[in-house]
Amino acid sequence: MMAYCRGVMGSLLVFVALLTIGCGKGEAVKPVERNPKELLTQRLQDVASGKMQQLGSAFGEIMNLIEEIKKTDAALGASLEEDGKKLMSGTDPAGAKQIAEQMLQKLGAAPAAGS
Repeated sequence: MMAYCRGVMGSLLVFVALLTIGCGKGEAVKPVERNPKELLTQRLQDVASGKMQQLGSAFGEIMNLIEEIKKTDAALGASLEEDGKKLMSGTDPAGAKQIAEQMLQKLGAAPAAGS
């Protein structure tokens, strides 16, 4: 019985030691901050340059980025949202490029080379 108690106590000591070592205070992980204007600019430059022929799921990302911009700049966000809806309804690649260029101007960014 005494040997059993020593074994249990030894196991508990090892367990507590491992818990103490494993639960040290680490550095807090800081989440990566997204800049919605920069990300939107990149997506729109892809559309304006013709790299992105079909918007597909990228359109959802573009509209989500516009929603994020609306939180900090309502007027710009509303204007971009209006253009984003036009972008969604257009099927003509040339028209999409033109709308993307207009949106880039509103963001203060130049279209990507090749547009």
